[in-house]
Amino acid sequence: MIRTRIHWKWVILVSIIFLLFIIFVLPQISKYSDKMIGELKSPDTSLIYSGSDLYDLAESYGELGRNIYINLRWTFDVIWPFVYTIFLVTWIIKLLEYLPGKKLLKYIFLLPIISMFFDFMENIGTTIVMARYPLKSGVIANITPFMTFIKWLTILSSFLAIIVLIILIILSKIKQHINFNKSV
Repeated sequence: MIRTRIHWKWVILVSIIFLLFIIFVLPQISKYSDKMIGELKSPDTSLIYSGSDLYDLAESYGELGRNIYINLRWTFDVIWPFVYTIFLVTWIIKLLEYLPGKKLLKYIFLLPIISMFFDFMENIGTTIVMARYPLKSGVIANITPFMTFIKWLTILSSFLAIIVLIILIILSKIKQHINFNKSV
């Protein structure tokens, strides 16, 4: 089991930072992106797309839009993965403290770290395609959608893991309460 103990003050702090990003930063970035690029689809917010979809987006963005997209990937989208990863890892580790002996769960905190890795790989892939457009980027354009899919799959799995851990903790507490009442 994880030997690290996380104090609730850290869980609260990272939760506040995460919520502030969701409430204030993400909408501002979205507004800026919509204003500068247009209200077009974005590969990093799509679950499923293809390499040809990526080229279609690059064309529809235009040169200015592609440059802005690239700048956002290497400013905001470098910080955001750290924010959501720290939030998810902190919560998962904290919740695991309440479930001793669950060996199958001890590595579940790696899911958000995997998400962050694939988010960065997605950023690299989309940057290459956008920067080289109209030149083709072959393999990069075709594997980048896979990176995006894995990113979203592991992010969603991380949030699902938190929900499952909370349910397991509640069930464990109910079982303890029932066993305590039986012994009294």
